[in-house]
Amino acid sequence: MTIRTLTKVALTAATVLAATAGFTAGAQADTGLSGAVRGEGGKCLDVRASGTANGTAVQLYDCNGTNAQNWTYNGGTLTALGKCLDVTAAGTADSTPVQLYDCNSTGSQQWVYAEGGVLVNPQSSKCLDVPGGNAVNSAQLQIYTCNYTAAQLWSQPQGQSQGQPQPGASLEQQVLDLVNNYRAQNGKPALQADPVLAHTAKDEADAEAAHGQQGHYTFGNLSNSLRAYGYSHPIGGLAENAAGAPGFWTDAQSVVQAWINDADHRAIMLGNYTYTGVGLTVANGTYWWAEDFAS
Repeated sequence: MTIRTLTKVALTAATVLAATAGFTAGAQADTGLSGAVRGEGGKCLDVRASGTANGTAVQLYDCNGTNAQNWTYNGGTLTALGKCLDVTAAGTADSTPVQLYDCNSTGSQQWVYAEGGVLVNPQSSKCLDVPGGNAVNSAQLQIYTCNYTAAQLWSQPQGQSQGQPQPGASLEQQVLDLVNNYRAQNGKPALQADPVLAHTAKDEADAEAAHGQQGHYTFGNLSNSLRAYGYSHPIGGLAENAAGAPGFWTDAQSVVQAWINDADHRAIMLGNYTYTGVGLTVANGTYWWAEDFAS
């Protein structure tokens, strides 16, 4: 039995404020796959009125299975109706709209899936974005400074991708989905949810709330807890990520992004583990998180 001892790197407000503002690109999404691209509110990336003229707006709209919502991701481009998703006039400023345009291999038509499901245009270093996070039909999409909110999360074209948060999913499930998305981008297999590890992670989140500070209070006894709770797998390598601070990480995207931004937590997320469980405790408005990993 091997227990991995963690370096207790606290994800404090100072840690996040000192983090690099830019994105860390993982491996690109699988290429040559076609289908709907889902985003905010479970709605789809859509070519307005199925238009094929250059400059036709690309918008958010109820998913309807039409060709206007059938996108192919290939070589870093997203195509529909024979044309490419394009940043208007090769703009790089916040709120520049996106459109459909003849494919031309320029930087305004390059898109990379990164960090939990955002679609980044490398030329501008900005993300495909639903303006104001307002998931109304016909909202023309834009590029905007990456903030990793739900307004910037997009599934891969094969449909609701593995790792894309599902509408209505619990915050714990959203964390698991985002972690698996990030692992997929970096060539790692998806982690399997385990109810016993979810139990031990919840114990850690409860302990953090009781202490009023992020920490690894129960991790040292994790192997014993796994046995006591009836863990059904051999106990191999174990690891844990935790986070919590008043006013921070009140949603799944922000806590996963904080872990991605920290080298130690990121290494655990991408480690050679098989099973995981996520725990969350909300106390007096503060969100205390823990995720346990086992090989």
